[in-house]
Amino acid sequence: MRIEEAKALYRGPMIAVITNLNADLSIDHGAIRENLAFIIDHGFRRGNGAFLGVGAGGDFPMLTVAERKAAAKTIVDAVAGRVPVLIGAQDTNIDTVIEMARWAEEIGAEGIQMSAGYYYASSDEDCLRLFDAVHKATRTIQIMVYNTPWEGYNMSLDQLRRLAQFPRCVSLKWSTSQGSAEYLRGVAQFADKFAIVDNEGMFVMTHLLGGTGFITHLATVWPEHDLGVWQLMEDGDYAAAQAKITAANWPWQDFRGKMWKRTGCESPVIKAALELCGRPGGPTRLPARSLQDEERSELRDILKWIGVPYVR
Repeated sequence: MRIEEAKALYRGPMIAVITNLNADLSIDHGAIRENLAFIIDHGFRRGNGAFLGVGAGGDFPMLTVAERKAAAKTIVDAVAGRVPVLIGAQDTNIDTVIEMARWAEEIGAEGIQMSAGYYYASSDEDCLRLFDAVHKATRTIQIMVYNTPWEGYNMSLDQLRRLAQFPRCVSLKWSTSQGSAEYLRGVAQFADKFAIVDNEGMFVMTHLLGGTGFITHLATVWPEHDLGVWQLMEDGDYAAAQAKITAANWPWQDFRGKMWKRTGCESPVIKAALELCGRPGGPTRLPARSLQDEERSELRDILKWIGVPYVR
């Protein structure tokens, strides 16, 4: 795939799809399908959005490989080509990474997300060996490079340049531990090498410098808002886009940051927000926990204040 095609495909808000669970903590495939249908019905399509399945936002560390594969297939089948889908393939075990990458090919996903190895902090050479092995073990799947400095290894700009040499490494989910200047240099230097998806919360500057999208959890709850932010940026109205981000995305992110200090999983806030809007959320597996009553009440107030129209 040419980079121009990747930039047209991985464009707009990229939703980290949550993995809904039943009361017995088995995967609720029906709820996953229902939430995806809502998002698509409210504006997501090819060219203005994308889905990332069974990544950290989908609680993949709490799922078995079989569960990850089953949830990934549910997502791809439910979307039915209407929105691009990437599948989270990162793992501490190279065999699992390859298994997930091959599975993504088999079920018809457009791409995979993969990071360097973790738990044991990666070296540059370890990272290159991992990407090389997955590239050689697959045939067609596109790869979104995912920098995860919080796991003990930060990709330098030189390392990104090496990864860009792999023909199917066509996208970059970008953040860095080296500060905003390094982040912005990365976008500016690699906008012609990758479809760059912002994972730093710098939506406007990323778009200005040639980035093609941004990671979002709010759009799971309120798709129209982030689609509106994206359209304003596409229209060049950056002041209006930033005003919407400041008014809604920042208070939402502040509350999520507050909850991260209490439970380490990404999905509890999104699941609670969905339930407050009358949609399927569901429980969370240990060691994480669901929001408590007072936290749900605070979240309801925030959702109403930022203007989410579905809050009950």
